[in-house]
Amino acid sequence: MDHEKMRIQGGVSVIQNKISLPVKKKNQIISKEIQKETLPCIRMEGSYMAELAVAIPFFVGFLMIILFFFQILTVEQEVENALFSTGRELAVVFCEKQEDTAGERLTAKALFLKNLAKNSAAEEFVTGGRMGISLSESDFSGNYVRLKANYKICFPIGLFGKKELRITQKVMCRKWTGRNDSDPKEEIVYVAKNGSVYHRSRECTYLKPSVESVNKNAVGGLRNADGGKYYSCGACIKGNMTNTMVVYITKYGNRYHGRRDCKRIKRTVFAVRLSETEGKNACSKCGKE
Repeated sequence: MDHEKMRIQGGVSVIQNKISLPVKKKNQIISKEIQKETLPCIRMEGSYMAELAVAIPFFVGFLMIILFFFQILTVEQEVENALFSTGRELAVVFCEKQEDTAGERLTAKALFLKNLAKNSAAEEFVTGGRMGISLSESDFSGNYVRLKANYKICFPIGLFGKKELRITQKVMCRKWTGRNDSDPKEEIVYVAKNGSVYHRSRECTYLKPSVESVNKNAVGGLRNADGGKYYSCGACIKGNMTNTMVVYITKYGNRYHGRRDCKRIKRTVFAVRLSETEGKNACSKCGKE
């Protein structure tokens, strides 16, 4: 009996081992599958969260900087418009004043604040609001009104180690002083548009060039009144001009033209006083006294 019991017990033990052994292996397989499937997902979610935690502040900061610079452009445009309107008004108000006094600065500041709306972007973003815009460096002496606006705009966040941006804008307007006829005997001379010399005679050949048509093939052997060669005009001659055999030259010019009405031949002439030709030399042909 003891032997059978042992066998039975052994049999039971064998049966139990046969039953329990697959269950353990099954549990091990399931646990491994769970580890393979879940652990990588947990690691990926954590990685994404870490990246977002770093990227979002940078992205928000970048947007703030972009919007801030758009606001700066708005403020600058408003200040420029106010300066321009103020300069035009002061050009009339100060037309008879030639000195620069503190009273003129007060007048300029009052007109500037009138032209700059209270609900403007400058009121919100400029340090000190509209009153924070200084015109103390403006100059009203002479025949011009020179307005100079200085102000500061604070950065929403520290940028390049700076907390504020200093801005300066300038506008210059000529006073309405009219023409000074105190010296009616002052000589009147003539200047061409974009010309570098002044002429004492309106009939100067440099101002009224006589145009002559010549054969294109013969222009290489021709010389102007000063003995110079003729070169192609950069304004009206394109390429080799194979479609035409006629070009146009002037007696004192050094270019040949493909068109008689070329803008380099035509002259726009202005009559001015000799004192207004500063920086221009006298014409070598008619400028001698």
